[in-house]
Amino acid sequence: MRSVPLSAIELKNFKCFREQRIDLGMLTVLSGLNGVGKSSAIQAMLLLRQSFSGNRIQRRLRLSGDLVDLGTGADVLFDLADEDELAFVLEFGGNRRSEYAFTYSRKGDRLSLRFGENRMGRSTMETFKNEEGEWLEVSRETPRHQTGPSFRSFFSSRGFQYLAAERFGPRKSLPWSEEQVSMRSLGAQGEHVLAYLAEHGSSTLGENDPRIKDRERTQTIEGQVTAWLQETSPGANLEISEMREIDALSARYSFSRSGDVGSKPFRATNVGFGVSYALPVLTALIGAEPGDLVIIENPEAHLHPRGQTKMGELAIRASAAGVQVVVETHSDHFLDGVRLDVRRGRVANDLAKIHFFTREGAESHVTSPRLQSDGSLSDWPKGFFDEKDENLLGLLGPLD
Repeated sequence: MRSVPLSAIELKNFKCFREQRIDLGMLTVLSGLNGVGKSSAIQAMLLLRQSFSGNRIQRRLRLSGDLVDLGTGADVLFDLADEDELAFVLEFGGNRRSEYAFTYSRKGDRLSLRFGENRMGRSTMETFKNEEGEWLEVSRETPRHQTGPSFRSFFSSRGFQYLAAERFGPRKSLPWSEEQVSMRSLGAQGEHVLAYLAEHGSSTLGENDPRIKDRERTQTIEGQVTAWLQETSPGANLEISEMREIDALSARYSFSRSGDVGSKPFRATNVGFGVSYALPVLTALIGAEPGDLVIIENPEAHLHPRGQTKMGELAIRASAAGVQVVVETHSDHFLDGVRLDVRRGRVANDLAKIHFFTREGAESHVTSPRLQSDGSLSDWPKGFFDEKDENLLGLLGPLD
């Protein structure tokens, strides 16, 4: 059954947030200066995922795991919290909510689940919105058509990709993992991207998939990854060699342009960071299936402005293909790629939610300009990707 996309997350007393709701679209762009809470919003979702085991949330919030390592309970409790408790709410489809509340123990410096096992055998508060707009707790008697698919689709081991800001750069080889390949996982650092492409790269996209960049190429995942790779790194071609005897794979890149002599294949370590950093991002956005959730930090890393713009185009097209994408970015070029695809009528503007994070003292706040059908924004908050204009004024203005 196809999962219901996240429509919002709510954070209470978590890190720099006293109480904050963040609406999510099929594409959600998180922006702002360093240290204002963008990563914290993503970490909230990752914390819940890595704290989920055995079909339920564990009794302690697992602050250290495969996805994030945040220290102790004191490290994540909001500095000015009025109570020793933090909570997360996941909202699905606008009419289903799942709340997780954790009590902070100063003695053990840990966060323990507040909700006990209820009559549904769950350790969370799950509610649904009825026809009158009231939020009611799910019970055994609640009709399935009112609650819809399981809230736990968010926690599925499949249909999820997370790429951290710190990804693998150029390597002579990358690992092969049977387990990661079977789960279609790229790894948080993109370390399984070659294994993913070797195993799943021959899968084809649908005929009308908006992510198809070059219809003259094969419409496989690997073919379209290469097509987009040539947009971010002009002329680049990927060759993957498998070394199963040592559970590893290697990549070589050659470069060819129309009317020019092609290069020989180069090792990844002789090509630079941009290609290696872009490859797992492209693969995550192209390989994801409708209903999947993809979270990416800094997809623009090590790319020139054209490549960053193309990443924005691909991200909004992935969302048009039914993939939910959450991106943290510092790139106005990435945002421009999103806006340009909307302006050109290739995708709908209501697919995207854009959030600008600011901070006053210990507390962060979120402003959310709306993306309009002509690619413009409903408003432009001060500090929101305006450095280019500020610099231009400085260059054109009189010297002091």
